[in-house]
Amino acid sequence: AKSPLFIRIDNGKIHGTALLQHVRAVDPTKRSDGEVVATLSQQEISSISTKVQQFF
Repeated sequence: AKSPLFIRIDNGKIHGTALLQHVRAVDPTKRSDGEVVATLSQQEISSISTKVQQFF
C-alpha cells in the first residue's frame, strides 16, 4: 500500500514527491530565492490539506 504521507506532484515546473510528515517544519525561504516559479491548483492544495488533517 502507498503511504498517505507521500504526495506525487507533477505540475508544470513542479515535479517530485512531497513528504507531508515534515509539512510544519518547512520554511521555503531557507531553500528558495523567493521567486515563485509555479503554483499548485486549488484541487491539489485541497487534496494535500485533506490528507494532512488526518494526522492532526
